[in-house]
Amino acid sequence: MTDLTYEAIEVGKEFGPWKYPLNERIARYLEAVENAHPWHHERSPWGPPVAPPSILGNAAMRFLDSIAPVPPATLHAKQEIETAAALRLDRQPVGYGRFADKYERRGRKWFVFETRWRDETGLLIGHSTLTMAFAKGPGAGSQDEEGEKSKGGRQKPEEAGERKGELAPVVRTLTAERMTAYSEDSVNALRGTSIHVQPEAAKKAGFDATVAQGLMSADYISEMMTATLGKESFENAKLSLAFLLPVLAGETLTANGRLLEAVEEGAVVRRAYEVWCENEAGEAVTAGTAMALLMPVRS
Repeated sequence: MTDLTYEAIEVGKEFGPWKYPLNERIARYLEAVENAHPWHHERSPWGPPVAPPSILGNAAMRFLDSIAPVPPATLHAKQEIETAAALRLDRQPVGYGRFADKYERRGRKWFVFETRWRDETGLLIGHSTLTMAFAKGPGAGSQDEEGEKSKGGRQKPEEAGERKGELAPVVRTLTAERMTAYSEDSVNALRGTSIHVQPEAAKKAGFDATVAQGLMSADYISEMMTATLGKESFENAKLSLAFLLPVLAGETLTANGRLLEAVEEGAVVRRAYEVWCENEAGEAVTAGTAMALLMPVRS
């Protein structure tokens, strides 16, 4: 299968339907991110167990793989995941996608891939949008296939000392085994070129160890928001995240956040949160916002 190229991208071209193999992947997925929430393993408010909302991020990546594999050294810069309904594990998710944009900026070629997801009954589950950039070329510095900057290029964000989490944090140590469980179904992993799975590929790209997919941090943030919001994190909710720094095997991440505002909008309350994942050095590796619509609490 030929890798995706900037020149081959046709903006507006539609793809799908494409079926994400949820039944085959969910056990390994939950194992990879250590998500033990009972709604994913037992009965949920929707009856059967449901998938974490953030699974739409990885599903979108695999959908893109089915069209044309993302070449190693491609930068995964941003991810948006918007949920409309819970994805029950007894139903098949079906994706429809399109390249929404491509452009050149700061010496790089970028593209935006939008997906929308329904279950087999036609129920809208949500949308997942990824923004990626192709590698600059030789001499431009090491980038991973999800593309965060090489470890040597890290800088501590100025705002690191100002972040103060108010939510119940989620803390995870990323082992090589869990990273493999998360990324093993990608085309790059299957052909032996994934820096997330193959140590040789990671070293060739300039890393000392395998590098976690940025989306793993999105899963930790999503788990935190489920603990904070309950079922509202599955319905009428949105995550908007930027992947800032690479995370290597053996590192520990902490997801946290704080409430930015709670605004009444008609019959609902819109809550907006600042969210992030930081490493043991206090550096933000992922940052963004989470939003959800809730019914107001009346006294």
